[in-house]
Amino acid sequence: MANIGAYAAKQTLDWQLGGAAATQPASRLAALTFGVPTSVSALGEIQANSGYVRATVTFGAAASPQNSASNNNSFSFGPFSSSQSVLGMLIYDTISINSGNIWWYGTLLTARTVLPGDTLVVNTGALLITLS
Repeated sequence: MANIGAYAAKQTLDWQLGGAAATQPASRLAALTFGVPTSVSALGEIQANSGYVRATVTFGAAASPQNSASNNNSFSFGPFSSSQSVLGMLIYDTISINSGNIWWYGTLLTARTVLPGDTLVVNTGALLITLS
């Protein structure tokens, strides 16, 4: 996941260039989409009536000089109550579906189809965010 959201880009520029005080998110929540997300839109976040909720994710310090950080906790989605095609993932600053600020976004290396009863697990270190 190497795409920075529009909100995060503004926060980063404000912090680096001193234009305004940047605000660190109080929480970081991973979200899944059935469409390809953009810097300003989830384009089809999976809905709560499918057994889905956003998952809390934490990150370790960024590696240098690789300019990347990975999740330091495993997290999961589901169990799902209906079939879902999953293409993308986003990092938001709120638990509420269809709300909050997009900090990071990207597509999965391999799209997934989950079936009723399935759980999608993201292992520790599997979510890599790179800034270049």
